[in-house]
Amino acid sequence: METYRDLLSQIHTNCKNIPFHKKLSAYNIFDVLEIQSREVIMCRFLTDLLNPEGMHGCGIRFLKSFIRDVLKMDPVSDTLLLHTEVVKEYPIDKERRIDIFIRNAEYQIPIEVKIYAGEQEGQCSDYFEMAQNSRLIYLTRFGTPPSEYSRKKKGGGNLLPLGQIQCISWAEDIYRWLEGELQNLKEPFRAVMEQYLDAVHSIADEREKKVADKVIEALYESPEKFLAGIEIEKSMKKAKVRLIRQVFEEFQQQMQPILEKYGLKLEKDSGYYSYQDLQHDKFYDCYSTYPGLNYVVKKAKFQKAGLELWFRIEVEHNLFAGFCLFDKEASSKDGFSKGYQVDDITDGLKQEASRYLKKEIILPEDWWFAWCYPNGKRHCEEAEVPDFKQMNPCAVSLVDETARREYVKRALAVFERELLGWLL
Repeated sequence: METYRDLLSQIHTNCKNIPFHKKLSAYNIFDVLEIQSREVIMCRFLTDLLNPEGMHGCGIRFLKSFIRDVLKMDPVSDTLLLHTEVVKEYPIDKERRIDIFIRNAEYQIPIEVKIYAGEQEGQCSDYFEMAQNSRLIYLTRFGTPPSEYSRKKKGGGNLLPLGQIQCISWAEDIYRWLEGELQNLKEPFRAVMEQYLDAVHSIADEREKKVADKVIEALYESPEKFLAGIEIEKSMKKAKVRLIRQVFEEFQQQMQPILEKYGLKLEKDSGYYSYQDLQHDKFYDCYSTYPGLNYVVKKAKFQKAGLELWFRIEVEHNLFAGFCLFDKEASSKDGFSKGYQVDDITDGLKQEASRYLKKEIILPEDWWFAWCYPNGKRHCEEAEVPDFKQMNPCAVSLVDETARREYVKRALAVFERELLGWLL
């Protein structure tokens, strides 16, 4: 037992100083448009920064610091930089384009950029032929060098030596370079750069890798610690499932005083995806087992016999709550004792539901009339909504009993304001 405690203590000590990224921008257009994983658009922004005639209006500033701080090349005159051309998607034949191509009277610098795209046969070998007084620059998420598949001439032939390639990373080189430039930028361009930096970080967050390295380092200190790690690994799924159940137990306890106020009754007959079901022991072995807590809106009556309006708190990956429709008379599926959810919310059912629920909040989705996360929205904010699949910091914080109680209290206040308070 001492070995287990020592191992966990050591891992905690080793990892606690590895920071989580604090976003620079509250609103990020790159996130909204899902640009951060789109290689071409990320490159086009970077190309414009490097271009002395770019729309940023900062002249040679970014090109000068990029050459000095990232590429580590000898300083050149401002005059040469002013007469430097920076081209996006520079064609070298009918099939291939260099992502970023920098050229002037003294050198030509081809830059190949990879985010998630795979390597192409002979790509680095072909692009290096365009270099003059420079190496080929290979920009990847973590500075990973290209394989022989990319360095060898298409169809065989000479292998481009790694010494002719300078590997740089989004995670370290690009992020640190632009972070250093940020402090002297003026609005509104500073805000745009903050959004780009957050996008860069999202595609090249090394925290998970750094934590894994620290854990492995501790495990390899002795066979006893390695064995302790194996035993801990076996228990983690059960520990996380237990946490989900503890969260629901807290919700059930704090819901009790407000049941009469909203005319709710704890649903016990069907046990439909109840958090108490043992099937949820397999929550981490599939997409989700949808543990939840169901309450019947007692006064809600529908023309079709057996239909019930439920208020349900659920975990898919993230925690959320809402109003849904259940049919007690439907053929049971998924092994439940009776009934099934109504996935087709028709206009007629919406009309019937509006007698008990303010129609302005009814926005059907599957069997849900209305729903929201504990932040009161229909989109997640990592700091505000627990994710029990990824076990984000918000979810992990709920291990603490006091923190769990306070979080559930805040979440219920939101659910009352955004959902329960609209019952008629």
